[in-house]
Amino acid sequence: MIDIPDISTRKCDSCGLTIQEGELFYHCRTEIIAGHDQTRAELKYPDRIIAQALVELENKEEQELLDDIYQEIILQLCPECRTTLLQRIHSMINSCQTCAKCRPQPKKEKKGKLLQFSSKKGSDTN
Repeated sequence: MIDIPDISTRKCDSCGLTIQEGELFYHCRTEIIAGHDQTRAELKYPDRIIAQALVELENKEEQELLDDIYQEIILQLCPECRTTLLQRIHSMINSCQTCAKCRPQPKKEKKGKLLQFSSKKGSDTN
């Protein structure tokens, strides 16, 4: 049988706030999975791919190798930290902040017509 954690001692994994029994909290699970596409030229020589992989594996610890392929992060978050996490994730999507294309663009000033009225009373327009 699975042990059910004592929820009376649940804490936010981000800020450390104690989450009382019955209070709202969020369970966040994130997976980071490796992906790599081989080019057609690389696929012509599978022996080279295998040899290169073996050389890379040689100097790494088992956990480091596993982390390079797959990681799962599980967090318990209070509502405020959930909002912060979502903001940070959304800021990462299509927004590297280092190039002009992704940086927030300055707001364009509204262009309108400027109406000027004569300050002289009763001026003639001849």
